[in-house]
Amino acid sequence: MKPRSFVLSLALLSLAAKMYCAATTLGAVDVGIFYSFARSIYEGGLIELYKGTQYFNHTPLVGWFLEAIYALSGAKGGDAQVFAFLLRLPAILADMASVLTLLWLREKTGRPAWWALALFAASPVAFMVSGYHGNVDSVMAMFVLMAAVACATENAIFCGLAFGLACNVKIVPLLLAPVFVFFWWKRGRLVPFGAPSALCILTGWSLPLLAIPTIFLKDVIDYGSVWGVWGIPYFLRLTGNPAFAGIQMFEPTRAQSAVMLALKLIIIPSVIVIAWRRRDVEPMQVFKTLALVWAVFFVLAPGFGAQYLVWLAPCFLVASEFWFAALTITSSIALFIFYNAISNGMPWMMGFNLLSTAKIWVRWLALPWAVLTAFLICHSCAYLRIRKNPTP
Repeated sequence: MKPRSFVLSLALLSLAAKMYCAATTLGAVDVGIFYSFARSIYEGGLIELYKGTQYFNHTPLVGWFLEAIYALSGAKGGDAQVFAFLLRLPAILADMASVLTLLWLREKTGRPAWWALALFAASPVAFMVSGYHGNVDSVMAMFVLMAAVACATENAIFCGLAFGLACNVKIVPLLLAPVFVFFWWKRGRLVPFGAPSALCILTGWSLPLLAIPTIFLKDVIDYGSVWGVWGIPYFLRLTGNPAFAGIQMFEPTRAQSAVMLALKLIIIPSVIVIAWRRRDVEPMQVFKTLALVWAVFFVLAPGFGAQYLVWLAPCFLVASEFWFAALTITSSIALFIFYNAISNGMPWMMGFNLLSTAKIWVRWLALPWAVLTAFLICHSCAYLRIRKNPTP
């Protein structure tokens, strides 16, 4: 069997497995939270939900998507299983689209290696997050991948559209903006990138930005995720200091908020420096720039959600097959233990038992964090030492 056919076969088998999982399980706790949001939007509208709770920290596009699948699942007490399946369907299809995008890139550039593409197509991380968890992170990762591929093929307009769509799925791609801005600015094509990107973002965010700008900026743009389960916040929690104790999902203490702010103030200028120093790299090298930015973010992340681990795979795959494999293996171990614990063991049906099982799963998240830390230590200096014509 030819390598391309083998990768496609793995991708189709993975697609079928994810579809079966999505059709026969309810998924993780996010599904229940999204169901509640969807009902509120359906009954009272998106703006009222933004105004009524600080817990809805998603983009308008996600809100309207939730409303639509709530209606399709049978509004006013709809079928929760149908809703759970429809919620996961875009992520499942996005994984397949990402494989096809990478196969196209492979035809154009010879990267990434076939064995790494096969691992990506059959990734346990993608199966657990897209097929079981229930969120939109895989869709965002697909659009970021497409934006990076557009850089590699020097298509500024498509890069802007893909980046704008990524920002309409989740806010976090804004962190990557300096990479794309400086890349296209150096090539004299900032306007072809920036115009469609800005138009797409502002159009998608226009309703809450015009109606409730303060609430939207505070609850969505400034969202810090879950404290105490990953990286520096996790290790601070292990010190036993009461100020850093507990796993906080929405209301961190004053000390925790201060640490989260400090980490953000380190991450943002670090990203800008990386993007500026690497603005003149060869087009394919943009994947290494993005991998380095993701590594900085995840090593210093002020908060964390298990599903975030799918963000990394596409960029790391093209940047370095070795580090992609290490990250996939460690993430697969950590996520299996996480989902198995919150789902009360096999077979998985619904994973809502989050906080009470934290002692079982939280320590295992240190595995992928350690890989990312090692990657950052090994490659930050080399990636920032740019020559006029760097080699791949």
